[in-house]
Amino acid sequence: MPDESAPSPGGTPKDVSGTGAGGPFWSWPEIRRGTPVRALIDLLQYAIALVLLVLAVVVLVRSFVDFLDTLGGYPQTLISAVDGVLVVIILVDIMRTVLTHIEGWSFPFRPFLVIGIIAAVRDILAVSTRLTLSSGGSTAGEASVPQSLIELGTSAGVVLILAVALFLTREQNVEGTNATGL
Repeated sequence: MPDESAPSPGGTPKDVSGTGAGGPFWSWPEIRRGTPVRALIDLLQYAIALVLLVLAVVVLVRSFVDFLDTLGGYPQTLISAVDGVLVVIILVDIMRTVLTHIEGWSFPFRPFLVIGIIAAVRDILAVSTRLTLSSGGSTAGEASVPQSLIELGTSAGVVLILAVALFLTREQNVEGTNATGL
């Protein structure tokens, strides 16, 4: 019996080839225990979080610089700046979700509801701006007023549905949302 694959003190099988009696190496519990695959997954997720952070900083700085450089078209630059800030909020929320997932190995879904609401509000602002700046006169390449109203209604419906989902999930304790490490 000494030839059999017995689990080590950490619970991982000594035979990591996946062919022995100790269990498959690529099973989810084995990956979560601290294998090189887990380290690779964590490294990839930290890289994704870093890229999201860099993108958020670039968008924020670019929006600020564009706002200060083009003071002539004030309404359009203000709306573009607000749009840039909303994109930064979305990127930071996604980054926070990735980091929460790394810390607790859970998948918090409530931040995605908030991200969806922000994205829909951003779309509402874009359509409203397009309607306001066109002043009723449709030019080539722009959406017509009825199409814009359909877009506004659809986005408002998305906001309403996601807000109801957020309200209904308010009492759920999703593991990993408060990653305190204790």
